[in-house]
Amino acid sequence: MNYVLKNANIFDGKNNENIQKNMMVIIEDGKIKDIKQSNDDIGEDYKIIDLKGQYLLPGLINLHAHLFGTGKPSKALGGGSGQKLLVKFVNTSLGKPVIDSLVKKHVTTALNSGVTTIRSSGDFCFSDVRVRDKINSGEIIGPRLIVPGPAITCVGGHGDGTFAVSNDDPNTLAEYVKSHKDKGVDYIKICVTGGVMDAKKKGEPGEVKMTLEQTKAVCDMAHRLGLKVASHTESSNGIEMALAGGVDTVEHGSFLDENLVQKFKENNSAFIVTTSPALPLAKLSPNITKLNEMCVYNSNVILDGMVKGAKEALKNNIPVGLGTDASCPLVTPYDMWREVYYFAEFYGVSNAFAIHTATLKNAQILGIDDITGSIDVGKQADLIVVKENPLENIKSLRKVNMVMVGGKLIESPKYERHEQIDEWLDYLSTQGVNVCL
Repeated sequence: MNYVLKNANIFDGKNNENIQKNMMVIIEDGKIKDIKQSNDDIGEDYKIIDLKGQYLLPGLINLHAHLFGTGKPSKALGGGSGQKLLVKFVNTSLGKPVIDSLVKKHVTTALNSGVTTIRSSGDFCFSDVRVRDKINSGEIIGPRLIVPGPAITCVGGHGDGTFAVSNDDPNTLAEYVKSHKDKGVDYIKICVTGGVMDAKKKGEPGEVKMTLEQTKAVCDMAHRLGLKVASHTESSNGIEMALAGGVDTVEHGSFLDENLVQKFKENNSAFIVTTSPALPLAKLSPNITKLNEMCVYNSNVILDGMVKGAKEALKNNIPVGLGTDASCPLVTPYDMWREVYYFAEFYGVSNAFAIHTATLKNAQILGIDDITGSIDVGKQADLIVVKENPLENIKSLRKVNMVMVGGKLIESPKYERHEQIDEWLDYLSTQGVNVCL
């Protein structure tokens, strides 16, 4: 169906503070055909939707999300044993439909919350690839999915035995890249460092796991096959290793010095912020997060490094993108709006720049800004509608009144919320910037 969205106040996703008032957007064959004043003539054969002064924005883009979990805190899943049992199950003929159903539910939830593109960040048994293919074929309606399949790491690396495949031989790791490509992945995810849960020392999260030779073998093969590489990297030493190996995006990140800034620029690499798990794990009570004292301390180290590193990246014109790390404890499929809010609250940027980052900048990092990320003639109609001006109140993104993905309209988007998680995270939001300092 073709649509006219009229009486819209438009924020187009570009790096400006402009709201275009009383506009209409004409959508034909899933794309934006024209943008003009609402009092202009409208042709026939369009369904007209009067937005009555609501705010029209590009759909949000989540650059880092795992699609298999709910976000509920759990000692079992946090320690990895529960996930390993799940992996064994989903490798069976009975298990694959179960994990695919979970992924489908979570991407539908994300879409109904206003996320029209997701770059997933490591799955179980290529579940995300299968769900992406169902979306692309039109079998189901979902967000645009950009998927890596299982992550690739060394033996004992982050995600080994759960959402990652592992080996210590660089040639075998390169063969994994070829096999992933044959299975239809869109890019490659690696885990150069560990994280909070698998850290061995207080104050030293993000222990470097992969060697330079291993990292370079994966990156070289991926680039040869036309695939970009994203790396789970939660320490400065890890960033140095990842960039030396040739990664395209550093996920999570840490403190940056002049040397790392220069390497980011030389590689044309991007820094991907994921505040959504770091903040609650660092600042909420361990009774809620299920973390021990060392993990809480290391979560604060990760949070501090990510915020300061991203600020340094922004200061030096290094691309910074946003993702939620959904499926981590306390990160639900529907909370991309919080990631945008945290960026504005803790990273010294305006609401407009935070939304620009979650839309057009994220699209640019993915290399799909000719398709989506802004409201422009010729682009896919990936759009969301909110009642209040998000440049004045960024929390208006929490309640999306309408979603459109590729011209497919969801007029009354709904999804199941986790009320207890929302309550805990809302508490953090009331604490203001001091919680991060």
